Amino acid sequence: MQTRRTFLKTLLGLGAVLFPWSIFPARMGEFVKTELGHPSAELQLPPEIKTKINKESNSESLRRTAMDDIIVLSAPVMQGRRAGSVGEAKASEYLTLQLSLLGLKPMGIPKAGFAQAFTIPPVTETKVNGRLTFRPGRYSDLRIPSANLVGGLRGEKESEIILISAHYDHLGIFEGHLYPGANDNASGVGCILDVIRRILREGKIPKRTIVIAFWSAEEMGFVGSQAFVNNPPFPLHQIKAVLNVDTVGNGVMGDFALWGNGENVAVKAIQQAAAICGASAPITPTAGHNSDSVSFAAAGIPAVTIMTRDWLDKNHTPEDTPAILKPEQIHLASEIIYEAVHILAF
Repeated sequence: MQTRRTFLKTLLGLGAVLFPWSIFPARMGEFVKTELGHPSAELQLPPEIKTKINKESNSESLRRTAMDDIIVLSAPVMQGRRAGSVGEAKASEYLTLQLSLLGLKPMGIPKAGFAQAFTIPPVTETKVNGRLTFRPGRYSDLRIPSANLVGGLRGEKESEIILISAHYDHLGIFEGHLYPGANDNASGVGCILDVIRRILREGKIPKRTIVIAFWSAEEMGFVGSQAFVNNPPFPLHQIKAVLNVDTVGNGVMGDFALWGNGENVAVKAIQQAAAICGASAPITPTAGHNSDSVSFAAAGIPAVTIMTRDWLDKNHTPEDTPAILKPEQIHLASEIIYEAVHILAF
C-alpha cells in the first residue's frame, strides 16, 4: 500500500510539472528562463503552437455572441472544465484565443501572456441537497496547477482600473456524469466577452483601463481570484471597482440579484445600469454561498457579483446545459454589465 501511494504521488507530481507546459509551452519556458537569470547556455524550448490571426479572424471574433461562447465552453469535449483538468486546459486555450483575437493586452505572469498560474489544494467531491460540490481534501496531498486568464484594454488613465470578471471552471465529470456548467459559469464568461466585443466594435477609448479576468478554481473555494489578490500583476489599489458575473442565464426575465460588500461604487453602478435596462438587481443575502467578488471585498476593494435570482435551479447538476438558458436573459445581463462599465470607465 505504501509503495502504491508513493507511485501515485510521483505520478501526480509529474502531472503538476507537465500541466502548465502542455498549455503554454513557449511562454512557460520563457518564464523559467527569466526566473533562472538567463543561463549562459541557451535553453532550447519546444516551438509554441501558432494560430494564424488576421483581419478576417479578428472580425469573426467581434461578431461572436455570448451564446456562441457558452455552447463551446459547455460542449462534451470540455469535460466539465474542472480546475486543473485537461478539459479546463481546452477551455483556457479557447479563451486565450478569443482574448488574442480581440487584441487585448496580456496581463498575466510576465512572459506567460494572459495566464496567471497558481496551484490548487486537494479537494473531494460530495453532494449537498442534490448539488455536487467540493470539500477540502488532505493537505498532505500534492497540489495541482491551474491558471487565471487576464487581459486589458488600455484607457486614458492606465493606473485606474475597472475589472470585469467571471470564473470559467466548473465541476468536471463525476461518477460517469458530465457537469457541463452552461449557466455556471459559461454564461458569465460569455457576457464578459460580449461586453468587451461591443466596446471594441464601438471603437471608443475608455477613460479608465478595463481589465478582463477569467478565474479558475472558483468552485474549489475562490482559489483563482484569491491567488490574483495575493499576487497581483499590478498594484491592487489601482482597481477602482470589480464587476463579477456568475450564473446569469436562467430565471424570470430581468430578475437579477447582487452579492456585494455594502453600497459601494460597484454595487451602485450595477443597480443604476439595471434600472437603465429595465431590470431589477437588489442586494440579497448570500445564504452560505458566494463568488469571486468576495476575494476583492476582503481586500477592501469595491466589488459585486451579479446573478439571476433563480441561479440555484439545476445548479451543480448534469442538467446545467445550454437547453436551460434564456438567450434574451443573457443578452440583458450583458447590457447591464455594459452600462455599468460605461458608468465606471467612460
